[in-house]
Amino acid sequence: MKKNNIFLLLLMVPGLAAIAKKNSIDQYLSQSDSLQSNILVINSFDAMSMEVKENKKELLKVLADSLKQILYEATLPPNGGKLIVIQELIRDTPDSDSIIHSLMRQNKASKAIVIKKLNAFFEQTRVEVIKEAGGKSRTAYYDICAVITYCLYFNETKGNDAVITSCENYTHRSVISGLLAKGPDIVRKKDDAFRIVRKNAMAYLSKESPWK
Repeated sequence: MKKNNIFLLLLMVPGLAAIAKKNSIDQYLSQSDSLQSNILVINSFDAMSMEVKENKKELLKVLADSLKQILYEATLPPNGGKLIVIQELIRDTPDSDSIIHSLMRQNKASKAIVIKKLNAFFEQTRVEVIKEAGGKSRTAYYDICAVITYCLYFNETKGNDAVITSCENYTHRSVISGLLAKGPDIVRKKDDAFRIVRKNAMAYLSKESPWK
């Protein structure tokens, strides 16, 4: 009887060892996947280099910082990974790709969402002309827009730039001439600028799904 038990144990040992080895490998791979599932958020857009007025430069800089936070809050990395915001500006230069991939390795990230360009502005969409007894009246219509270029980086490669345009009907006003009409000031309407940038970010995430 004892010999039979010993024989059965000898038969079971290889199977138990194989199961233990498989569990160990699965646990390692799971941990490895988790470590490599981090996603970085990086800003490469230098607002202060834009050829616009100083107050708009400041607005664009704040909008870029806000966009990083929006992406942070709205993106959920897979497999228990983390979303990591790189605080410093990584300017778009010939060396920026290697810098970004280096940051990815340092932070054990499989992807990086990079903000390449950003603009928020009012755009005249049309001018309506109505004939009246004393002449003509003209009404100009304006949209508020955000145009942002994103790029998704992978382990040692990068994807194509994704240019996302978000616009909404905003206001209209009487004007003397459609060509000379001046629209609203985006700096003074900064709350609406933040809102349209958020809408743009949601459109990008919905289209690109960087967590997949």
